[in-house]
Amino acid sequence: MKSSIVALSLAGLAAASPTGKRWTQSSANCWTFYEDIYAEANNTDLQSVIGGAPANQQVLVESLISQYRAGSTVMAQIAAAPKISVKGSYNLYFEYCQPKSGSPKGVFQTHHGLVGNAAYWNVKLDGYTDNSFAESAAAAGWATLSYDRLGVGNSSHPDGIQIVQEPFEIAESVVIAGKLRDGSIGNGLPSFSTVVGVGHSYGSVLLAGVASVAPDAFDQIVLTGFTANSTNGPLGLAAFDSTIASVAYPDRFGSLNSTYVITPSVSADQYGFFHYPNYTQSALDLFTNSKSEYSLGQSNSIAGPYMLNRTGFVKPTFIVTGENDAPFCAADCLVTSLGPNMTQLDTSRPIFPSVADSNFSTYVVPATGHGINFHTTAYDAYQQILSFVTSHM
Repeated sequence: MKSSIVALSLAGLAAASPTGKRWTQSSANCWTFYEDIYAEANNTDLQSVIGGAPANQQVLVESLISQYRAGSTVMAQIAAAPKISVKGSYNLYFEYCQPKSGSPKGVFQTHHGLVGNAAYWNVKLDGYTDNSFAESAAAAGWATLSYDRLGVGNSSHPDGIQIVQEPFEIAESVVIAGKLRDGSIGNGLPSFSTVVGVGHSYGSVLLAGVASVAPDAFDQIVLTGFTANSTNGPLGLAAFDSTIASVAYPDRFGSLNSTYVITPSVSADQYGFFHYPNYTQSALDLFTNSKSEYSLGQSNSIAGPYMLNRTGFVKPTFIVTGENDAPFCAADCLVTSLGPNMTQLDTSRPIFPSVADSNFSTYVVPATGHGINFHTTAYDAYQQILSFVTSHM
């Protein structure tokens, strides 16, 4: 296993790094489309534990206090709740990007986190492209398929408690990966022999679930904004200050019912996703103005994949997390009791027991918060990802 705090060699990618000014060239052609995705999964009967849609914001807040208070048994009740069969076809919104020239080496299938959407992987700030993962991927010869996960942004919004949960989204991810391999998605997208799963935060936990239920769905996985040491304390999910989306931003989310929530302010966004001063004001403004909702089903099912067995998963795995990630490192990933030269990212090693040491590595992005792609260090993080994936093909 490579060191958590020693940067990977950038190999031939170093020449592409911007020097003296930010990166402005575009290497990707992108377009969007919608597609119905059918999936089946066993979700948790969350309604039997947390009830139905909250009547108002006061009810939601009291429910969250009950969940996070000392001695709470809510998470144990969720873990023990009965399962319910969920199946159906839901319309998802996709953005596909490919290199402007040449055939792609493969495709990154990306999975955004809570509060995010497909645009997290193609951030454009003030006309610059160095915050865009899709652009960095295209410059290195890769395609990217990003999508608004179920219940988010432009995708369908079914029951936000019983349907929009992590297990069903795991099943959808597996289906999408299969469609990328056989060329049956996007009405003309090529078939790909190499599909790499990339996640962020909730999306990384989702991929950890895929590694259990479908260990061959992806050729490699990259988990950003992730450790196995996530907190549910003051710097974790509670700090999101979950607010009914239609209450927080009625102009944007007024049509949604109260099972859909969001962070309510720019301060909450800074608290959970940013590390000052390693970002621009434009980045923080863009994040707040373009963020998306998440469901109570998602926030209450995020712990599930950690409990799954991944002994059948052997594919290369790369963990990339900001040094000052609040939700997953309590704002300092370097503070750990694991031992010398270890970081909190190394808590992830035991949950991938069958991945060879030579195929497992971590990288701490210096002076960076949870929302890596909005920081000035994003471009460097992308080069680390591309270097790892290329070296393990």
